[in-house]
Amino acid sequence: MRILLLALVLVAAAGSLPAHAADGVPAYTDLLADCTKSKDPACAGEQAVLAPQWPKALSGDLFSLRNFAFCLGNGCYGALKTDPVRACALRIVVAAIGDQPVSQEDRNSFNQDCSQLGTDDQQAAKVAARDMVRAIRRANP
Repeated sequence: MRILLLALVLVAAAGSLPAHAADGVPAYTDLLADCTKSKDPACAGEQAVLAPQWPKALSGDLFSLRNFAFCLGNGCYGALKTDPVRACALRIVVAAIGDQPVSQEDRNSFNQDCSQLGTDDQQAAKVAARDMVRAIRRANP
């Protein structure tokens, strides 16, 4: 819970900084796993399903943000590279731009994805979340 509060303070403070390019926000292709190496036949299909959701996530669509956070945590049939730091970062973004107060489901997901990270990874997730919030705010002035 303390991590969530610190993350929310960080993201709120980021909103008062000048907006500039969010260099830390990955392109969709940077998230993709190599389906030719996946044992799961659903990999390519899942990538195709996720592709139109990334621009929506970048524009602040909570459903898409939650989907990507989940998939970055577990790989979604081998479609995405697992990345616990980015999964946590997206959970922070959902908490920052989503419904207030933060729902119990989002808090549980945050705890699941972020509590397992060490201090350095938590800090990296906060920075990535800040960059994502900036990108979302730029897309929705």
